[in-house]
Amino acid sequence: MKNRDRARAILWGLGALGSKVVDAFAAGVDDLEIAGAVDHDPRLANRSLRDAFSSAALPDLIIQPSLESCIAGLERPADVLFHMTESHVPTIRPQLDAAMNAGMNVISASEGMFHPKLRFPAEARALHDCALRNGVSVVGCGINPGFVFDSLVLVLGRVSTAVTSVSASRVVDVTGTGPHDIDHVGFGLPTGEFEDKLKTGRIVGHMSMPESIASLGERFGLEIERIDEDWKAHTYPEAIESGSDLGPIEPGCVVGITQTGAGYARGRAAIRLTLEMFYGPDRFGHRQIDEIFIEGTHRIHASLTPAAVSIKGAGLMIINAAHDVISAAPGLCSVLDFSMGGRRRGGFELILDPDNAPAHNKTWLAPRYLE
Repeated sequence: MKNRDRARAILWGLGALGSKVVDAFAAGVDDLEIAGAVDHDPRLANRSLRDAFSSAALPDLIIQPSLESCIAGLERPADVLFHMTESHVPTIRPQLDAAMNAGMNVISASEGMFHPKLRFPAEARALHDCALRNGVSVVGCGINPGFVFDSLVLVLGRVSTAVTSVSASRVVDVTGTGPHDIDHVGFGLPTGEFEDKLKTGRIVGHMSMPESIASLGERFGLEIERIDEDWKAHTYPEAIESGSDLGPIEPGCVVGITQTGAGYARGRAAIRLTLEMFYGPDRFGHRQIDEIFIEGTHRIHASLTPAAVSIKGAGLMIINAAHDVISAAPGLCSVLDFSMGGRRRGGFELILDPDNAPAHNKTWLAPRYLE
């Protein structure tokens, strides 16, 4: 296989998600290469990426403590930055601006960046303007939002019209997601503290269910006037290992959450989303599955079993969106506007093999590499 348009990426944030992206590069990514890496964690900063992740397949570059020092050390400019630090859009906007001001396209793993116009219109406008000034693109991307509750639903909806309702559910194992979920999901908290933080808005669970509902409503022509959300915490009578820096989650503390969202159009729930996140869902009698129902002129029922893996899937979505955002028109864009089929990853088209004549039961093909 020939490499084509091998773009250069900087990875900013090498935690639970970033490490999965690094693992994917170690396994082999044909049309991308790592140009630099950034993480301020003293356990990683100023170490060799190859040594830190114990893989000879990775480039022997130094993980820098800041984006500025990373850019300063580049031999050649990078094309795209994978932003995997925090989620709150107003907090990360200066980081995204810095990358775009350095001439890089940006893919952010922030849930809020999937559809920032909904809840952060001022920041969305500022990011769009910054991208335009620098002739680059910026997008939010992940597994959910970005795939299960939106892209996948819309792809299935292409074989229906007059859609009247959408229902999607997801059951996932969150083992290994890391300690940052305590802040907005509440894993590991005593149930009383969970409920207190839920009332004050500190706990929001999956952060972008309204964004997915709004995106589906916009594209299916469902004029959503209200979105209701609900959260239910689950505990387990024994300690459960989290597989992350959280350590063991003690009995009586939150090991799972069921979150529901309903988007109402003309007084009825036209879009329903349900997300069940557990440390070991099998303990609760749940199997990992993504399931989608679409009601319209063609009723659709589809499922993925097991469900798309959360962190790993998010990392791979980011990698596979790199060339989409590089080739997109400058400005703030959406993964929902990218090609349904994605990029030709091999950089070729398949033609009839001129050296082998086709038979009635066999067709010979050969690659023709694109310029």
